[in-house]
Amino acid sequence: MTTQETTPRALRNIRAEEAIIGKIIGSADAYWQVSDYLSVEHFVVPHHRAIFAAVRDCCETAGGPSLSLLESKLPQEFDGQGSVEAVLQILIEKASDVSSALDFVDDVVLAWRERMGVELGRRASEQGKGYEDRRTAVEELFSKIDDADRARHPVRIGDAARGAMENSARAYEQQGHVAVGVTTKIPEIDKVIGPQIGGTAIVLAAPSGHGKSALLSQIMRNNAGPSLDTSSVFPSLLLSLEMSRVQVGYRDLASMTGVSVRKQITGDFNQKEFEDLVRARTALEKMPILIQDRSRMTTKQIERELRIAKRRYGIKQAGIDHMKLVQPEKEHWNLVRTIEYFTASMKDMAKELDLVIWQLAQITRAGQQAGGNWRFRDTDIYGGGLVIENSDLVLGVVIPKVWLRANKAEPAGEDNPKGRAEFDAWIKNMEVWKDKAEFAAFKVRSGSGETWTSLGFDGPRMTFGEVEHEDIPF
Repeated sequence: MTTQETTPRALRNIRAEEAIIGKIIGSADAYWQVSDYLSVEHFVVPHHRAIFAAVRDCCETAGGPSLSLLESKLPQEFDGQGSVEAVLQILIEKASDVSSALDFVDDVVLAWRERMGVELGRRASEQGKGYEDRRTAVEELFSKIDDADRARHPVRIGDAARGAMENSARAYEQQGHVAVGVTTKIPEIDKVIGPQIGGTAIVLAAPSGHGKSALLSQIMRNNAGPSLDTSSVFPSLLLSLEMSRVQVGYRDLASMTGVSVRKQITGDFNQKEFEDLVRARTALEKMPILIQDRSRMTTKQIERELRIAKRRYGIKQAGIDHMKLVQPEKEHWNLVRTIEYFTASMKDMAKELDLVIWQLAQITRAGQQAGGNWRFRDTDIYGGGLVIENSDLVLGVVIPKVWLRANKAEPAGEDNPKGRAEFDAWIKNMEVWKDKAEFAAFKVRSGSGETWTSLGFDGPRMTFGEVEHEDIPF
């Protein structure tokens, strides 16, 4: 019994398949019209599948599907259908009244989707397999369906401009009323980089201990707070490859209340601080921020988590903390190769899922030691130049006091009689940078950047910018 006979009528559209196959036989133009939307698996009839595959090979390798070339790529006979030559002629004749193969694409795709729906149900309830195996099988099929549903064809520049103008017109009409993209809600930074729309891959780099994780968490909270304008609420996913979800929770509570992580862990807080923690926890419970703390993951595993979160929770931005903890896809890959592959994949994911993706990056050891101060260059970001090329936006952030503490000048003494000036300069810098951080936009769409700019920084809370909050009682 053939696949055609065993497939219920509601799950197949033989007439639409015949129309498409009949039109592409001998016509490269007709094939290229439908190739962006259809593949072999969209067809349920076995000899339709074989003919489509043969036409594809002829068009991609030989310039076109002439009948003689097509027949050479097919068996002499199709089981139960007759000779190849006769079947091809019948299909051509059946499609003689069809004006365009494109007219039947939607019918074939619709029937294929229905078959995929049945297959999803089968995988979800398959006997003899555990929950995780069934879940993996279902997610793999969802990914396959999503890939097939996305048209991969190029468009004319005029079509791209029309889409851009439509977005601009909507933005103009809704100016000041509807959010046009993700902003950090930190004025000093937003003034430089502006709003970030879906499809944007961002690298946020800093030396270890200079607040990049805290800044990412702050940005996510700033975009997830309750608002009358629902367009300004951006559900987010944090893939924490370094900290556990509880550690992330401690740090978010500390940022919102000023009650340090140490105090939270030991319980060394007063009644007011406890009430502040309760209010902060209540606020966090209302924020659509998801945390996945599966420790080290490969790029493919991260891609899977992003697709799941997009489908299930409608996330609009995601953050990966951090690049150096991404596992290599292949055993022989070194860390730089792994990071290059990861950043290229995240750029693809940002476009595919219409997300803003933040990738936290470390600074090389040499970069942290060069220059004689805390400022680094984009070339100091771990992973090499391809990390910059694979990103739409590259930000650097530093906390000068952290660097100054690690590079404390020696006071004057018998062993250092000329150290007075250096020590005095160090003391002065510690005071100047007491409540400040610095950031630089190494790569932005406007072309500006690379200038280090100061912004407010609250050390106890690990928050950036001029954030309004109650003073911390000491």
